[in-house]
Amino acid sequence: MSAFRPARGPELFLASSILALLLMLAPAARANEPVTAQAGAEISDPLEPMNRYFFEVNRFLDAIALKPMAAWYGMLPQGVRTGAGNFLGNLRNPWTAVNDGLQGEGQRAGTAVARFFINTLIGFFGVFDPAADMGLKPHEEDAGQTFARWGVDDGPFLMLPVFGPSNGRDLVGLVTDSVLDPFNLVTRANDAKWAPFARTGTTAVHNRDANAQQIDDLERTATDLYATVRRITVERRRAEIRNAAPGSNTPSPRMTDAEEPVRSGPSAEVPR
Repeated sequence: MSAFRPARGPELFLASSILALLLMLAPAARANEPVTAQAGAEISDPLEPMNRYFFEVNRFLDAIALKPMAAWYGMLPQGVRTGAGNFLGNLRNPWTAVNDGLQGEGQRAGTAVARFFINTLIGFFGVFDPAADMGLKPHEEDAGQTFARWGVDDGPFLMLPVFGPSNGRDLVGLVTDSVLDPFNLVTRANDAKWAPFARTGTTAVHNRDANAQQIDDLERTATDLYATVRRITVERRRAEIRNAAPGSNTPSPRMTDAEEPVRSGPSAEVPR
């Protein structure tokens, strides 16, 4: 257990600090939010000026680092990139199964466990996905989704440096994921503390390559890129929490906000 203490202490301190911050921010945010007929139809964004600043910081980091790396990665054969995505997804299956169980989703937990063992044993450690051919379709769950299913509110919208769009609840979930994900626990226990960082970095490059065209389209056509990203992110996250089928609630990018003006201030309406 001693191998976990150096990483766990600062992360738990960060989680408690975040919770304290949310407790201070939540009353002020609620006081400024207009009442709507549809509960949860608004995005609380009381920190919008700071969020917009970090949004531009992230765009700069993307331009100088992540986008060039994704471009080089994109030159690999499609089969190699597909295998890399399968491998990364397989590493997440144990933590997905844990969160499914915590949400009372026994069948989905069983699917995640079965996918992990099948793809690890006969899929060359997850590079191939024979489980999908057997009808066991992939899905992902994390601590933020579990907290949401337990009734924890989103909290304020946050644009995290490096990590991107989030909210108060999912920020605490991100710390929980970092501490308790079985992959992170095993690698830290075996003095491979670099492995979680390598996985995170590789996942970021893989996802940047997979979404390159959509990102380029958004940057080219959105009149308010920050507001558009905020809306799409929140809608997709709500679909994930409902366990909606992939693509069933993916918003069609409304690249212009002329149909519905962006509301500055603590909240902005999001259709459900």
